[in-house]
Amino acid sequence: MFEDFDDKTVLATKQAEELAQRLGDESVATGHLIYGLTVDQSVCLHHIFKDLNVDPDMFSGYVESLPREPEVPNGPWNRHCLTVFERAKDAARDLGSKKVLPEHMALAVLSIKAGSCYETLKEFSVDPEYVQQLILQAMGLDPEQVPEWF
Repeated sequence: MFEDFDDKTVLATKQAEELAQRLGDESVATGHLIYGLTVDQSVCLHHIFKDLNVDPDMFSGYVESLPREPEVPNGPWNRHCLTVFERAKDAARDLGSKKVLPEHMALAVLSIKAGSCYETLKEFSVDPEYVQQLILQAMGLDPEQVPEWF
């Protein structure tokens, strides 16, 4: 499933799985993914959220307070995560990358307007579209190049 993913992106998914296990969740959700993408200090999303006064531990703490995600057949990824993975591949291709970088996955997870990541961002008053633009700027790209999935 992750053959086109950069090592840091795979590590982020593993950290998301570990958070889900620590919280006793039966499936991995987008809130777990955003945590996995922010915990690595070498990824731009970590610094973007730090600048917005959002610490990765705040994500894991708030995700813990949300209703538990149900188990999924052929898990551990819930349907929103599967959408994120497909959109991340699209973003990598559209932005001219051979590998899916953490930034591509971040753009994708921020595009999902439902689920635990979206609820967490709402709780912290963080605009996902603004963060997408900051990610593209950090990548040296035009902020208007946010992929459109709708």
